[in-house]
Amino acid sequence: MASKEKVDPKFRYIGFEVHPGKAKSFWKSEEERRRYEEKVKEQKEGVQAERAFSFIHVEMVSRADKFFLTLGNLILIAGLFLPWFKFTYGESAVMFSGLGVLANLGFVGSLASWSGIAAQLEVIAVSALIVLAPLIGILNLVMLHRGKGVEDRYLRGVKNSSRLFFLLMILWLFVLVLAAIGFAMPFGNLGIPQIGMESFNLLAFLTTASVGFYLTFAGSWLNSTMALFL
Repeated sequence: MASKEKVDPKFRYIGFEVHPGKAKSFWKSEEERRRYEEKVKEQKEGVQAERAFSFIHVEMVSRADKFFLTLGNLILIAGLFLPWFKFTYGESAVMFSGLGVLANLGFVGSLASWSGIAAQLEVIAVSALIVLAPLIGILNLVMLHRGKGVEDRYLRGVKNSSRLFFLLMILWLFVLVLAAIGFAMPFGNLGIPQIGMESFNLLAFLTTASVGFYLTFAGSWLNSTMALFL
C-alpha cells in the first residue's frame, strides 16, 4: 500500500507534479462564462463612450464660435459698402460709403491740412479703419474656414488673425478721442449744418457718422470679444 506523502498546501496545483491531473473547468457553467463576457463588453463600450466626450475630442473652435466670428467678419466686409457719413448739404441729403470716403480722400485731406494735426490724424485714422476692417474680416474668414489640417496649427492661425480685431477697436476709440479733442474749421461749416461754424467736435462727428461706422464697431467688438475665448 502506497504511503501518503504530506505536502504543503501551497504546492497543491498543477505544475509541481505533486498531484498531477486534468485541470477543472474555470467556469462553473457555460451560462456563467456568457454573463461574464457580456459584462466585460458593456464595460468596454462604456469606457469608449466616455472617451468620446472627453476634452481631448472637443473641437477647439466650436460651431458657436465659428458662427459669431463669421457674422462679425461679414459685417466688417459689408461696412465698406455702407454709408459711413451722412449730412445735409443745401436741400439734399448726402451720404458717403466707405468707398466714397476713400474716393474723396484727397479733398478731405486738403481741408484737414488747414485744421491742424488733430484733423489730419482724424482723417488718417478713419481711412485706416475703413481699409483695415474688411481686410481683417477677409483674412479671419479664410483662416476660420480653411481646411483644418493639424488642429493646433489651425487654432493658432485663427487666434493670430482674431487678435487683429483689437487693432480695429483701438482705431475706433482713437477716432472718437480725436473728435472729442476737436479742431478748428477755418472755412466754416462748408454749408453743412451738422458741423459747427468754428469747430468740429464729438457731437458733430456722432451726428454725421452713419451705419457703416457703427457696424464696424459692432463687428470689431463682437469678434474681439470672441477672440478672448479662443
